Amino acid sequence: MLQKPQQRAANVFFLAVASLGVVFGDIGTSPMYAIKESMLTPGLPAGAESVLGIVSFIFWSLLFVVSLKYLQFVTLADNDGEGGIFAIVSQLQSRFLGGSRAGVLLAAGLGIAAIGLMFADTLITPALSVMAATEGLALEFPDLSHWTAALAVLVLLALFYAQRFGTTALARLFAPVMLCWFLALAVLGVTQICQAPQVLAALSPLHAAQLFELLSWPQRMGLLGSILLAVTGAEAIYADMGHFGRRPIAVAWYYFAVWALLLNYFGQGAWLLRTQSFTGSATSPFFALVPAKLLLPMAMLAVLASIIASQAVISGMFSLASQAIKLNYLPRLQVLHTSVHERGQIYLPRINLLLGVGSVLLVLGFGSSMALASAYGFAIAATMTVTTLAFLLLARFVWRWSLLKVLLFSVFALPLDLLFLAAAITKLPDGRYLTLFIALGVMFLLWVWRVGNQRLMDAAQRLDMPVALFADMVTERKDLHRQARPAVFFQHLPFPAHMGIAPNALLRQVQLTSLLYQPSVIVEFSSSPVPRVSDEARIHLRAYPNGLYALDVAFGFAEQVSIEPVWAFGQSQGWWKSPDDIVYYLAREEIRFAATGGLPGFMKWPFVWLHRQDETLGRALQLPAAQYAELGTTVYL
Repeated sequence: MLQKPQQRAANVFFLAVASLGVVFGDIGTSPMYAIKESMLTPGLPAGAESVLGIVSFIFWSLLFVVSLKYLQFVTLADNDGEGGIFAIVSQLQSRFLGGSRAGVLLAAGLGIAAIGLMFADTLITPALSVMAATEGLALEFPDLSHWTAALAVLVLLALFYAQRFGTTALARLFAPVMLCWFLALAVLGVTQICQAPQVLAALSPLHAAQLFELLSWPQRMGLLGSILLAVTGAEAIYADMGHFGRRPIAVAWYYFAVWALLLNYFGQGAWLLRTQSFTGSATSPFFALVPAKLLLPMAMLAVLASIIASQAVISGMFSLASQAIKLNYLPRLQVLHTSVHERGQIYLPRINLLLGVGSVLLVLGFGSSMALASAYGFAIAATMTVTTLAFLLLARFVWRWSLLKVLLFSVFALPLDLLFLAAAITKLPDGRYLTLFIALGVMFLLWVWRVGNQRLMDAAQRLDMPVALFADMVTERKDLHRQARPAVFFQHLPFPAHMGIAPNALLRQVQLTSLLYQPSVIVEFSSSPVPRVSDEARIHLRAYPNGLYALDVAFGFAEQVSIEPVWAFGQSQGWWKSPDDIVYYLAREEIRFAATGGLPGFMKWPFVWLHRQDETLGRALQLPAAQYAELGTTVYL
């Protein structure tokens, strides 16, 4: 039934309010540190021109990066409503890149870069946001100044521990808390602007240009690296689009979030002009806006906002990792569903452990938000650049934009992205190259997994055979016993379904027992380049002689793989009356290294470690332990 216009408007409104916490949590907490870090740029002139220039830079950055690039262009690149880098990668793979080697490498490179950069960002964002918020508490309670790091650690430990229980309870607080947070940002900013309205001159880009002229190139890069902090979180607008929709996110931004942010940034600029606190001060202009009587509740609200911002990026990392697992960019890690009502609420214990330990170590290692901010930004700038490049490929080769249109967008979007990236690179030494090392380390492991898995499939393929050939060989064997019980054999390795490779579990079972189950059903799960697959298109059946059947079961990259469609299909075919009738067989490879050839030495042990993290399909599908068996096979790499 079609909704009335009033109903549609109400739905958009409620979704827009709900998106404030999840989508804009990260960018909404940036006022706590963006201007403070910008004013500490070495070589910044001590005068009003610095304040006006910085506020002008932030204003135009939010306008170009968020309001124009992301909301007007990048969010057009949805895949059946889903956003994020894999929405672009999947479309490139299915409609442009095809099966060419160059295309596969390009798609894999985009995916690997996105995961590595996102992990680095997710590691640092909670640490930075929580540290900045707890430092606000120290303004009210000076005795806490030496304990802010310890307090931040406690908050982070509680946050990551709570992930196992899901975000349902915390999600109810997201919208109300962030609504209060953005309202507080706006009110605090307006009170200061009224006292120093001359700050509104920063609306002119001339002040940004004049400040740029006063600085040397190293100083310009240092300043842009701090300005970048104001647009961190912009990528979440695209990544979380599938949860809320493009229109509600746009409504939340254009009608509320951007105004609150700009009013607060201009308010901080007004305070700096009024107090002539131009450069070199470690005082936080954000908390300086807060009246003394309201400092404690504002600091508490800041802690809650930072927790929500952290929760948003953590949940985003879980979603990205889940998609990466389905697309074979990561080993099959354990994925737990934390809600029986919401499909997207998932929890990955090993990813959560890595993020939690890493965030705590960052807080203890850097000790302050000022020090952490120097390590922040590179992953954000690199992710924005990767997204822009992927969008350009999609626009040119899938949407068939004209060359002139592509060039116009490139001239608009790429220079700013590349400037921010160059600026973030210049700040890497101050952050001890931490972000770069984390991102490159994760990318290396993902690359090892992709290459090693391909070598593993090549080696296993020499042991396996096509299902059609196996069916013919079964016909010639007179010693086989036909067992009248259904069995399911899983294809453990991600062979393309069209190859029709008999799984090693089936070959080993017949070899060891001389027994052929009737029917023997080969199940191969494949990932579709769309977010969700319809029930009609989910299963493709291939029938062979001697009671052999092969099912290609497709799931979208935003779906959770499940055995339930196989159960329902088998019942409709009359293969079994109940799932309790089925016996399951899986194969597990024991990896050994060949004396010559195979994987390069520097990749062998990382791949073995990753392979050990690869959860068995039986556990991933939660099969009854009494109904399945694993058969091992030795593979030399």
